[in-house]
Amino acid sequence: MTLVAMLIAMTSCNKWDCNGDLDGMWQLTEWRDKDNAVKATKRDMIFYSFQLQMASFRKQSGERFFIRTSMAASPEQIKIYDPIEYVGNGHDAVRPMSVLAPVGVPEDGIFQIQALTGSTMVLKTSGQDVLTFRKY
Repeated sequence: MTLVAMLIAMTSCNKWDCNGDLDGMWQLTEWRDKDNAVKATKRDMIFYSFQLQMASFRKQSGERFFIRTSMAASPEQIKIYDPIEYVGNGHDAVRPMSVLAPVGVPEDGIFQIQALTGSTMVLKTSGQDVLTFRKY
């Protein structure tokens, strides 16, 4: 009986990845707008991270920031919503979607998945921007 209780307790605490190849940490390698102009490269140090129903966005060059969000994913698209930023003293604040513009997240929060493997991801926005990532 004790063994069964231990096994149940151990497995109930696990949070298994549920998004397949999407889960994990990604580095932006190139971001092009609808006119094919380069908006950012890996030198801009933009990172996305996905796990469960959460995403985080980090920029480590220029104006640095870290924002967490909620997300929903399907094989065809990723929907980002409710950006949250730590504001100090143990408090978070919900921010407008526009705070994510510097890292390529569109105002509507929707990315169409163009390609997704264990090492490469290509996302497209409704504004026709294309963001390419490598997993690290």
